[in-house]
Amino acid sequence: MKINQFFILFLVIVCWQEAASQHISTNEYSALRGIPQIIHYNRNDFHADPQFWSVCEGQDGVLYFGNNDGAIIFDGEQWQKVSLPNNSSIRCLAADKSGNIYAGGFNEFGLIKRDLTGQYFYSSIKDSLKFTDPKLENLWQVHILDNLIVYRSFSKLITIAGKKITKLPAGSNFIRSFVIDGQYYVQDQFEGIYKLNKEKLKLELVISSEKLYGEEIIAAFPAEKTKTWLGIGITGKVLEINLETKTSTVLRELFDPHQINRVECALEAKEGTYYVGTISSGIITLNKKGDILNDVDTYNDLQDQSVLNLFQTNQGNIWALLNNGLDCITANSPVRTIFEGASLYDVHIKKNEVYLATNQGVFYSEDVSKVPPKFSKVKGLEGQGWSLQEYEGDILAAHDKGLFEIKKNRITQISNITGVWKVIPIHEKEGYYLVATYGGLFLLSKSADKWMVHNKIEGFDESTRDILESKSPGTYWVCHGYKGVFRIKINDNYTKLISLEHFTTQNGFAFPYSINVFEWNNEIVFTSNQGIYQYKADDNQFIPYKPLNSVLDSTKNTRTLFQHLDKSWFVQDDEAGFFYNSDHTIEKGYFLQFKGAFNRGMECIIPLDSQKVLLGTKTGLYLFDLTYKNSHQQSNTLITSVSYKSDQTDQYLPISPESRIQLPYNTASFSIKFAAPEMQNDADIQYAYKLENIDKKWSSWQLDAHKEYAHLRPGKYTFKVKSRSLLGTVGNTSSLNFEIMPLWYQTKWMMLVYVILGTSLILITIRLVKRKINKENAKTRAEAARDKKLLELELEQLRLQAEKDKINKDKVLLEEDVLYKSKELANYTMMLVKKKDIFSEIRDDILELRRYVKNEISKKKIQNMYKKLNQHAIGEEYMHVFETNFEQVHHDFFTSLKTHYPDLSQRELRLCAFIKMNLTNKEISPLLNISVRGVETARYRLRKKMDLEHDANLTEYLESIDYEKA
Repeated sequence: MKINQFFILFLVIVCWQEAASQHISTNEYSALRGIPQIIHYNRNDFHADPQFWSVCEGQDGVLYFGNNDGAIIFDGEQWQKVSLPNNSSIRCLAADKSGNIYAGGFNEFGLIKRDLTGQYFYSSIKDSLKFTDPKLENLWQVHILDNLIVYRSFSKLITIAGKKITKLPAGSNFIRSFVIDGQYYVQDQFEGIYKLNKEKLKLELVISSEKLYGEEIIAAFPAEKTKTWLGIGITGKVLEINLETKTSTVLRELFDPHQINRVECALEAKEGTYYVGTISSGIITLNKKGDILNDVDTYNDLQDQSVLNLFQTNQGNIWALLNNGLDCITANSPVRTIFEGASLYDVHIKKNEVYLATNQGVFYSEDVSKVPPKFSKVKGLEGQGWSLQEYEGDILAAHDKGLFEIKKNRITQISNITGVWKVIPIHEKEGYYLVATYGGLFLLSKSADKWMVHNKIEGFDESTRDILESKSPGTYWVCHGYKGVFRIKINDNYTKLISLEHFTTQNGFAFPYSINVFEWNNEIVFTSNQGIYQYKADDNQFIPYKPLNSVLDSTKNTRTLFQHLDKSWFVQDDEAGFFYNSDHTIEKGYFLQFKGAFNRGMECIIPLDSQKVLLGTKTGLYLFDLTYKNSHQQSNTLITSVSYKSDQTDQYLPISPESRIQLPYNTASFSIKFAAPEMQNDADIQYAYKLENIDKKWSSWQLDAHKEYAHLRPGKYTFKVKSRSLLGTVGNTSSLNFEIMPLWYQTKWMMLVYVILGTSLILITIRLVKRKINKENAKTRAEAARDKKLLELELEQLRLQAEKDKINKDKVLLEEDVLYKSKELANYTMMLVKKKDIFSEIRDDILELRRYVKNEISKKKIQNMYKKLNQHAIGEEYMHVFETNFEQVHHDFFTSLKTHYPDLSQRELRLCAFIKMNLTNKEISPLLNISVRGVETARYRLRKKMDLEHDANLTEYLESIDYEKA
């Protein structure tokens, strides 16, 4: 069972910072404490004299400081200054339960008030009380006891109860006053401490001055014993004052006898600690018994060691009023500073010792109980220290220079390897470890109290900072920031690799960059910029891991992930946080102030238990208390000022959440200031706002405590603002209703007039439109009839045009047919001419044959043949038919030709027709009954009559005459 638990514990070690967290036990860190952070304010912030005397807090968390220039008011964001009528300094301030702020200065006392616009002013109450005293001088303190206000000057007390004012003179000088258990006490310099009888308004001596060793008591607090005070004297004496015996005892001296110093103020904090402000040593803290809790230099970060007054706010922070400035000690903050001045990578606590691995080297403190621990640099380990682990009772430091064993502030180098990230145990080889370096892995073991590096694991030379052992013996996952994921398997002797797999984008990852490997809920998971993945061996693929992707934002890179007790810790895109393993509720508000402060890829988050965690950042090491009580308390978000710019002048408006502010139409810009006084110095305060009817969603969180709008349209608006601190405190939502008034012609009455005029205009328009419509309808009907008639005419024209086109088409066809027929007629005629010639030749042959035949019968037979030929001889009738039909077919051509050449004969006209038909001279000669030579002669004469050039084409010319005819 124990072996299984150890195995699970080992698998949780996902990187060097997680390994470091295992080294710390409850006993080892219980004494670890840090100091609160201090926020400085100087005259560049509050723009007034830097010497402060008094302070009080209003019910809304606004702080009022008494200053040489008057009252300096701070709401957490803006500073305002209020001066007294005589411009004297304000030495005392106090707030009552009704929210009134009482102030006192030189010969002046009254109230600091806030008008409806959020501006502060001073109102004297001397005149209303009819008080006059030319010897009043400075009023140094004011206390409020129920309905009684008591001012203290050196010479007298002034009590105010309603409209009644009373002066109580001092025996010598009233040097200090304080309230204990609701009773007012004042110290007379030479007589002792008096108690004020509030009913009789008389002073009653409590303890004489000589019983106080002549000490001026700066402050007195109830002690652990009944009827006993713990008094802090001006010289540093801590007195136990017994009210029954009216005696006092010096418990201790705060200052060295030779030290020139004195106490200026003291404060009892809510947690029971006493804060003592000195003139030259800053702040000293005491417990209930008056014992000093810290070294004198605990608060040496104060900007001035002369502390004139101390004050604790309702929130729990401590304000130090200095001779030169203001400091706020965030005593109520859950963050305590352990170490500052270097970038933290790892922490190890062993018994009462603390070791830090930083970018400047390894630091060591021998006493963790000191506040804060005093660190010194370990000699020889200067430079980059990466991690600290404890194995077999020894502390090993992984360093840029190599691997070292540390014992207190002494070191021993192990081997000569350099660039070591960390050391991890080998589960299957007890007593053996792997050294993860910049360029691969080495085998390490301890023998005879000496650590020894045996060999380098051959076959793998990549950086192994991010390495995790899988559940398979000898198998490790290694993630490289730029090259993806490696799975390596080492042989049994741990001398070399027997397998190496490299996964990039082919196995489920979108990109091979920024991938890390961790163990969560006994599962190995891989984080990336696109979410969290798990490896599936069956498919050899990395698939999204739903249990974590449903909790953490998969669009952000999870660079750190581990479990500790009831929480899972993570860092996503520079934001640290945790979620509870039971219900997965995420908490990041605690750590907003550390956003961007971690070392990317090497975040140092070391939970100490379920309530405390160490955070290592680029600036140092901080202890965070998760029990911070204000983390989920509501705080008020206040709208402190509303103004607008009109005609280049700022005009302030009354702030009224219930009513609606009205702004003139010529408002050029509208400015709203806000604050969260109850959160002040909790940490940086952020605001988000929304202007309804303009903004669809809340703005992003930002530090600016004001918002300005320019040239808003007339209308009603609601401005909403909310706040949060970087320690998780949440402010409520405040709202402001305002209205940009319209111009006179944009008012409601004018709108009514516009409606009436518009309605009338619409009715008139409707009537005119109807009349126009009727007129247009009539016109349209007439136009429609005309258009119909025109359409009919157009249709008729189209019909006629179609008929004409058909006639033309038929004409073309007929002309083509005529041309064809004319050619056919010519061919037929030529055939007949040829036949006639043949008949003539046959007849001549028969006549010649008859002369040679002697036989009568043959002669008779030849004679019959001759008769038959004469009976069927081809006459000249066909020529007549040809000429008649030819002239009819080419009538238009002949007409056009006669028009151009009226002196042409009938035979020449016929020759022109034959030439146009593309007949050859040989084909023309029988048609004209002339020889071929005669045709050539006729053509020559024809050219001459037509006056054609010798090289002119007669056929083309005749065709052109025919085209002219067409």
